[in-house]
Amino acid sequence: MSKIVWSDCIIPGPEVEEQPFTSQYYEDSLVIPSTRSLAIEERCAPLPDRKAYRSMSRASVLLSIVCLESVPHIRTLLDHDPFSIGMYCAMENGPVDLKSASEMVGVPREKYAEQYRKSRNPKMFLMQLPNLAAAQAGIFLGIMGPLNVYNSSTSGSLHALIQAESDLQTGRVEAALVCSAFGFENPLVLERIRRQNLNDRVLCEGAAAMLLMAGESRTDWTKADFNDTREYYGISHQLITSIIIRE
Repeated sequence: MSKIVWSDCIIPGPEVEEQPFTSQYYEDSLVIPSTRSLAIEERCAPLPDRKAYRSMSRASVLLSIVCLESVPHIRTLLDHDPFSIGMYCAMENGPVDLKSASEMVGVPREKYAEQYRKSRNPKMFLMQLPNLAAAQAGIFLGIMGPLNVYNSSTSGSLHALIQAESDLQTGRVEAALVCSAFGFENPLVLERIRRQNLNDRVLCEGAAAMLLMAGESRTDWTKADFNDTREYYGISHQLITSIIIRE
């Protein structure tokens, strides 16, 4: 019961070469053979509040960038009723602070508390919360409707699309902003994807947003073959693929 009013995605272009991913904290024990990343520096992203960067993960920044592109299409709805738009966001848990963890290795008990206080920035914890990433994007946009977050690594985007479809059908919301972002900031997540989902595909960073409103017929978001792709976009895969198919 939905129609696509607007959609956009940020993905690596064909000019971006495939590169193996390695982590300085795992060295040769963790290697993703084929990856393509986005040439976006978080601190250079054009976000409305510069202070927000301190508590935002890379995926959170990517999410806000793509969601902000929806402003011209939701402005009238927001002016009429900011509670009428719901957000349906698929996000992984944010990264663990591997830098501070590595600095704590081998620290003796009597110096542990002092070193931990020096190494660990409390704001790093905020980066781990997927609901905060979605909430920050909603704050930037001025959306005050229901906020739904899905963190299933393999089906999060699909869950977001299906719930948005249901809420539009029942009239819970007038419009639904379905969004997702995936970045290369948690090596363990990337390794899990390599083992479970990647196969011979290229793992790519990406972010996407889709604005839906009620339509005449119900959309079955599960019909697409999401496995028949050369690229894989992590938790954002189904949403990005759905947008690409419809372009």
